[in-house]
Amino acid sequence: MSQFVYEKTYGASPGEDMVYDLEALINSYNGEQSVGCVKIGREHGRIAIAAFTLLMRRLHEGHRQSGELVVVDASSGMDKYDCRVSLISTHSVAGGLPFGC
Repeated sequence: MSQFVYEKTYGASPGEDMVYDLEALINSYNGEQSVGCVKIGREHGRIAIAAFTLLMRRLHEGHRQSGELVVVDASSGMDKYDCRVSLISTHSVAGGLPFGC
């Protein structure tokens, strides 16, 4: 019973069901934004997700420095599912700005 309540609230546990739930969530989000902001793909049995927010899109279009320097922060840890998150950022006078994920 508790597993059913958990999956109803938080989605499926790791495995193919989780991937299908994630793909459905990504498709729903992209439909709300009317732009493909998040992509998911598989390569050699691994899943990769790329996120591109509306702020990141504005930076690509209008922030001149974004074409000069990009920093990839790959120092992120891994969670219990062996997931890694790397943030791509660019510089500005206010500090780092998110450029991709």
